[in-house]
Amino acid sequence: MQRLVHFSADLARQIAITLDDSQSKHSIKSTNRHGRGSGNNLAIDGAYDEKSIQKEIEEREQKMNEAKACVRRRRGPRLQPCRTIPRPLTPSSLLDSICWSISEPTSTACVYMDSLGNTLLENGSDMDANGRASMFLDARDDGRHSEALSGISEDEVLTQPMRESEKREVIYKGAFLTILFPIDRFGEMGPSARTFFSEEGFTRLQILDHIYSFYQENLSPDEIEVAIHTDSKHADRLRHLYASNEALDLGYVPVKRSEFLGSRRSFEALKRVGRENTGQVYELWLGA
Repeated sequence: MQRLVHFSADLARQIAITLDDSQSKHSIKSTNRHGRGSGNNLAIDGAYDEKSIQKEIEEREQKMNEAKACVRRRRGPRLQPCRTIPRPLTPSSLLDSICWSISEPTSTACVYMDSLGNTLLENGSDMDANGRASMFLDARDDGRHSEALSGISEDEVLTQPMRESEKREVIYKGAFLTILFPIDRFGEMGPSARTFFSEEGFTRLQILDHIYSFYQENLSPDEIEVAIHTDSKHADRLRHLYASNEALDLGYVPVKRSEFLGSRRSFEALKRVGRENTGQVYELWLGA
């Protein structure tokens, strides 16, 4: 026996909406059971890959244990958990004796020398031809080394490639180092911050490698959305690429950070931000 039921137009629309919501929720639950989304490598062909997930968990647990052990080593046996870890004194400037273009490989970086063959190193120290340091100043050098360099004529300053010992020397003993990177030619955009970690501190070569790697990357989507409003010939090229078929086909705008700097690629120094002599934030100074 069949019965004919009449619905009003409003009631029919409400039933249709309810059915659509029910189907959507069922679809989402099915996706969560069988895969983690297109952006997660743990899902293969829509199937739930238990082995990949377990491997990822094990790798993260290993990193977690290593990080905990590192914190305990830095804290030392006398400090209680969650207490402030003492920070070492940090130089007011880093690598101010380096002559280098940030768009070139770090192997091309050189150090300044005086006419006597002494290597001028950062923080007021200099090294003689036999590799022996002849003068040292502490972290509170107050820019005296920069003043000393400025007092030497161009004819008296020479450069030479860094020795292996100079590359491997730890010049920054903190475990965390934050660098503020210039983005555009005329500084219209604010700097981009990036923090690095090394339990043993940072050598000259490590810091230079971080800088070089940063400027070899393409501008991020967020940076591009701001950079198209800047005023330079490099911004003109960026705007052209931004609206091109090439960028749409690639899925990104192919402009390296070093290219957007234009001629502003000459490394000058890393200058500590703020007055604290334990500060860990440094601004990268670049010249044209």
